[in-house]
Amino acid sequence: MDKNSAINLIDKTFNNAFDEAQFTNFIQNLLNDFEIKPNKYSGNTIWEDQRDHVSYYKRIGKYIDPEGEALDVLIVQVKNVSKLERARTALRNFVIKHLNNFEKDYALVAFYSKEDDGFDWRFSFIKMEHQSYLDEEKQKVKMRKEFTPAKRYSFLVGKYEKSHTAKTQLLPLLQNIANNPTISELEKAFSIERVTDEFFEQYKSLYIKVYEYFEKQDLSIFQDSQLDASGFTKKLLGQIVFLYFLQKKGWLGVPKNERWGAGKRHFLQQLFDESLEKNKNFFKDYLQYLFYEALAKERDNDNSFYPRFNCRIPFLNGGLFEAQYDWKNANISIPTDLFRNDEKNKSGDIGTGILDVFDRYNFTIKEDEPLDKEVAVDPEMLGKVFENMLEIKERKSKGAFYTPREIVHYMCQESLIHYLDNALNDDNKTVVPKEDIEQYIREGHLALENDVRVAERGETKTYKFLLPETVRNNADVIDKKLTEIRICDPAIGSGAFPVGLLHELVTAQLILKPHLSYNYLNNKLKEFDFHERESVSESRYVYRLKKHIIQESIYGVDIDRSAIDIARLRLWLSLVVDEDDLEPIETLPNLDYKIVCGNSLIGMPDGTMRDLEVEKELETLKEEFYTVTNEQRKKTLRNKINTKIRELLDTAETFAGYNIDFDFKLFFSEVWKEKGGFDVVIGNPPYVNVEKIDKNIKQISKTFRTAHMKYDLYVLFYEKGIDILKEKGVISFITSNKFLSQGYGLKLREEFLKHSIKEIINFNYDIFSTATVRTAICQIIKIKPHKDDMINIIDVHSIGDSQKFENLMYEHLLQRIFTETENFNFRINLNKSKINVLERLKDNTLQLEEIFSVNYGLRPVPLDKTKGKDYFIKNEYQKGLSKYFEGKDLGYWSIKEHKYINYLPDEMYNPMFKGLFLNENLVGLCTLSDITKLRFCYTKNDYFTNHSNALLTFWWQLENENYTTIKRNITSKRINNSKNFQYKYVQAILNSDVIKFYFNELMYDGTHFYPNHMKALPIRQLESKYQEVISSISEYNYYLEFSEFKDLYDFFSLLSNSIIFEIYLDYEFQTTDKSILKHLPDLKPINDSMSEEEKLGIIQSEYERLYHPDHPVRFAIETLDSIEEVRIIREALKS
Repeated sequence: MDKNSAINLIDKTFNNAFDEAQFTNFIQNLLNDFEIKPNKYSGNTIWEDQRDHVSYYKRIGKYIDPEGEALDVLIVQVKNVSKLERARTALRNFVIKHLNNFEKDYALVAFYSKEDDGFDWRFSFIKMEHQSYLDEEKQKVKMRKEFTPAKRYSFLVGKYEKSHTAKTQLLPLLQNIANNPTISELEKAFSIERVTDEFFEQYKSLYIKVYEYFEKQDLSIFQDSQLDASGFTKKLLGQIVFLYFLQKKGWLGVPKNERWGAGKRHFLQQLFDESLEKNKNFFKDYLQYLFYEALAKERDNDNSFYPRFNCRIPFLNGGLFEAQYDWKNANISIPTDLFRNDEKNKSGDIGTGILDVFDRYNFTIKEDEPLDKEVAVDPEMLGKVFENMLEIKERKSKGAFYTPREIVHYMCQESLIHYLDNALNDDNKTVVPKEDIEQYIREGHLALENDVRVAERGETKTYKFLLPETVRNNADVIDKKLTEIRICDPAIGSGAFPVGLLHELVTAQLILKPHLSYNYLNNKLKEFDFHERESVSESRYVYRLKKHIIQESIYGVDIDRSAIDIARLRLWLSLVVDEDDLEPIETLPNLDYKIVCGNSLIGMPDGTMRDLEVEKELETLKEEFYTVTNEQRKKTLRNKINTKIRELLDTAETFAGYNIDFDFKLFFSEVWKEKGGFDVVIGNPPYVNVEKIDKNIKQISKTFRTAHMKYDLYVLFYEKGIDILKEKGVISFITSNKFLSQGYGLKLREEFLKHSIKEIINFNYDIFSTATVRTAICQIIKIKPHKDDMINIIDVHSIGDSQKFENLMYEHLLQRIFTETENFNFRINLNKSKINVLERLKDNTLQLEEIFSVNYGLRPVPLDKTKGKDYFIKNEYQKGLSKYFEGKDLGYWSIKEHKYINYLPDEMYNPMFKGLFLNENLVGLCTLSDITKLRFCYTKNDYFTNHSNALLTFWWQLENENYTTIKRNITSKRINNSKNFQYKYVQAILNSDVIKFYFNELMYDGTHFYPNHMKALPIRQLESKYQEVISSISEYNYYLEFSEFKDLYDFFSLLSNSIIFEIYLDYEFQTTDKSILKHLPDLKPINDSMSEEEKLGIIQSEYERLYHPDHPVRFAIETLDSIEEVRIIREALKS
């Protein structure tokens, strides 16, 4: 289909009320080989539990994609418009039942209501989500059958909706008439991420245009009011976006005697047109009055009617539309073309002004849910846009990244699970088992509709409660704990986590509502100011519930004023979306002392005297301020509160000697008074290296326990987060994962190990679309750990491995294991099977430092700075010079090439000692970009090397050495140990998979292989005759490595590796009859006295003998994977 025809088809289908014939025509053009097979269902043929929602549905046909995936196309008529908007779970469950009946996983569905003649409808793509889980007993992945949710992605379409998004994303499929679309291509057409990215880019362009306009103006108002062009622009765009949501609800331009909801859906656009007709400035003469008078001020006679615009406009309160400047005298104008113009954007759309851009998109007042996403601009999407906008000012990064919604969802749910588990259960008594809490929090929303019905009508054979019995029986006490929770995000950004927790808390309490006792629910309703139980509408109940949670439970801090504005806006939006019981519209709360601008890390010093009387007074004033609506009273309260806080901070500054603008225990004193700290601290703190950290934070860094080496800012946030938790509180952060193993994370790891670590989710790929950073989620309980505490671990190696996280396929690791790793490194890659293998590899071994002295090479840097490195290092041999090589010259068994060195220790920065280089040595590379690069070369006498390598020298060779470090560490026991080993035998061990695995699992940080690592490697002793055999194979590899005989080299390298497996896993090899060494007593050695032809002849003949198909050595090598421990090691090294 050509482009114009496709556009016309989309317009005709989606810009009008639902029409079955038109919809069918669209589907036939979208799915080229669509098979029409109609079936109609209504009345008693609708499932009984769905009859309250669905009056009629029709399956119009099916489609098989090129990959054999089947899809049904449905039309569903719902009972009324409110079902279309609010019964999202019920409608999704309806389609799940259909798909289960027809054994399909996908559907395209048109949902519409007869009530409004289908004027607004939904075009949805629905996909079954079969949840898998790890059956630990059988170690198999299985499908979970109890709860099989589906995901729904919907376009908002119809007479009053825009089709820009549907057009943009469906157009390529309609134009491609040569090929049938795959299911995955259809799913991509419903991608919310594509809409978000497009909307953000256009939003950013709007910001830049308006910002640049203000930057060119000489507006003293910005300086006088402590505003700046960037902040003003961001707030302006946020205010206008908020109004798009309000007019979507029909709250703007309501005729005087009409109800809320009857307003004009294009009120802003009509005001703009009026401003043009009257030759007025839209911002100065219309928007400012709308913002700072109509929406922001109480009106004495009638709080809703606004004479200037001759219509009803709600007084909202809250602060979003509170003027921060003298707007009536400011004389700020914004040119008309910044709101509307005829410019074309890159996509060919006409109009690049604020109203032009916003008009192209559907705004949905429904918050996004993990299982139900509308392909439109919703409050959650705005969060992502706003968070990304925080970065756009002078292009300087604050190290902040927007957290993907799936991560936010997971962290919020897990925090609640741990909170409830700690609040309800202890070592002596279990009220609700943790697995029941998990099912309640993670899957309870899927059971809600069913359980409401059962609670009303009673259990039957067909319909039973799905929520666990322990949760139902303890609904009152669980609900009470949820109302008592106190949550803080100390780096709130756009508010993703507090808003996420708000939704989780609302959902959790709605799930419990059918099971609450009569008296408990009555008391709860009274607390929400409901005086007659029967008059409580669901939407107003949810509104009051949200308002209560925001007032009592949620706290946040950020250093960025714009972030605070955005976080508050998102919380207000979350309230507005649930305000459907429209008379009267309830005012928004004031969040000045809940979501606070300040530096989370710089507070009053420990030991500061607290003025409890003033703090008590502040608590009373803040409680009144939260709901006050009178403008003058609000100003009075704000001045009182700010003055008292500032006085206390000034006193603390005098004592501390540094600036303080925030303190948790002062600003949120009610939390400490009630609980002694927060129940949950959650967030995504900034990732900023110490070198770029604010000087004020550097100044106080010495007061942090975890500020170690070149630390990152998030390290301090972890410490602060733990400090502000109450005992048994939960911290849940997502940060860079470098602290798990890097040196600067040592003190933070020590801090973690003082507490009970519940989960570590490690992402070894970039989950942030705007940054290259590997991340980890950590969930920690502030309580002393038990010796048998287990950590739930998910190590996601790549995006293709992400189902591990999606299906919560945990592995389990004893926390105390991390107390035994080097520098307490968090080796989360460990699992039970790996730990068993590591323990096995350590059996009957000596640490390498008991056999070898391990030393760095020399540093060939002249003390005389006028001389260069070439003063010592020469390319050509001269008399008196010795051979010299560096790390880049190392092969796996021998040196690739070398230069020469004039060894002048008195003129060298760090010459080490000459005796170190005059002996035979094994030389290991100290920097590894990959674990496969681990290697140790054998060097003969008189080979010098630099500090990129470490030298391993038998202790007995250094017995008479006078070097201080040697004298301090050499012992007679070490000397005797070293006499029992041969260099090339140990070389084979060090170059083996056994050592790579051991080092990789316990020590490797992705870069370094330090001498201290080498000293800790386990070396097993072997009879001398067997060491001789293995040394001969090492000689073969030494000779072959850089030769043309690759087949020979590959075989003997594999043979060497296989023998080392046998040495460390001798019992396993004996019991499986895989022994190799016993078949090699007559292996022929080679030596330096032989000619090259003789050496090659011996190696060739041994290869032909051992590689013969009937030889037991070949059979053993080729079947080693049948030994579980070998398989575990090899698989670990592949990943």
